[in-house]
Amino acid sequence: MIKGFLFDLDGVIVDTAKYHFLAWKRLANELATPFTEIDNERL
Repeated sequence: MIKGFLFDLDGVIVDTAKYHFLAWKRLANELATPFTEIDNERL
């Protein structure tokens, strides 16, 4: 039985910034919108 979840949204346990960028890039690609690492930094 699952008793809880651990969320790491700020990179304390795992560096997730790369995966956030890839998720935004994938969405932008699906919408035919350019999205760069510079755009990601502006979010």
